[in-house]
Amino acid sequence: MLASFFSWWIARISELLPASWTKTSAGAPDGIVAEMGSGENVSVSIRRKGRLQAITLDVAARLAARKYAYLRPPPDVVLEKRHTVPTAPRRELDQLLRYEIARITPFTANDLFWRWDGHPKATDKSRTDVTLTLIPKDAVVPALHLLQTAGIQPRFLEAGSAERPRLVAIEDETGRRTGHLLFRGLAWTCGALAVIAIVLPVLLQELALHVTNVAIDDLQPAIRQVEALRHGMTADGAEQKVLANEMERTGDLLQILAAVTNILPDDTYLTDFALRDRQMTLGGRSAAAARLISALAANPAIRDAVFAAPVIRLDGATTDVFSIRARVAQ
Repeated sequence: MLASFFSWWIARISELLPASWTKTSAGAPDGIVAEMGSGENVSVSIRRKGRLQAITLDVAARLAARKYAYLRPPPDVVLEKRHTVPTAPRRELDQLLRYEIARITPFTANDLFWRWDGHPKATDKSRTDVTLTLIPKDAVVPALHLLQTAGIQPRFLEAGSAERPRLVAIEDETGRRTGHLLFRGLAWTCGALAVIAIVLPVLLQELALHVTNVAIDDLQPAIRQVEALRHGMTADGAEQKVLANEMERTGDLLQILAAVTNILPDDTYLTDFALRDRQMTLGGRSAAAARLISALAANPAIRDAVFAAPVIRLDGATTDVFSIRARVAQ
């Protein structure tokens, strides 16, 4: 987990550095290059200053202890997709494209190794032209397993020309290693960011809980007023009948809210609750939002529970943001 954090942090710092500082990485990086051939054949070479020299798997495995390894898939499995999205910070664009891939391609983001490159449109700075580089996992996983069995764990997939390749990061489950850290002069900054990354989610959660508690306190006068009105109306039979008819139509708000409170686990809290004509909308945060649907469906008083919007986990947070729509049983 710590290695994954360092990889993520190095990538973000690289984005902030001036282009003149990182222009030396524009060419093909030195290291071990495994190139996929026909079938499951993989040829291995060592690249030094852009020149390739064929080596055996045994030699590559020994060199892999101190050099990065790269896998070049066949050109026919590398897909490119051009797309236009609203201009936004890079982190938000990355999150947006993760959902857009499933809409504009036959794949989901989990089915691919992918990267994106983009720049604002010259005629409209509010729109960004994006080029997606997509590599199906099924096409390269056999070669990755073969290399890992030999003791070689590629860190990136290479797409494009051999002189100026586009590097597509390989996810952790394929055995990615971070190796030694770049930019040693930023070690103190790295430590400070690590502390912030650990502390900030806790502070955000405490802030969210505080806001929720304040909202609950603000609702207390209204709840007491409703209870008082209900107590007064029960004294009159006609008013009680009107109340019963209305509750039959819309549902008992307090009972429904109590049922939802009993269903939701302790690591879940609501920020929005709406009930109209027995249609209920819940919004809030949860450590695992996916399990809420089954928990609600298990209660006979609640039916047709579905997510009203995609579940989102914000960067730096430890909870999912969810919105659920359900119907209250008659």
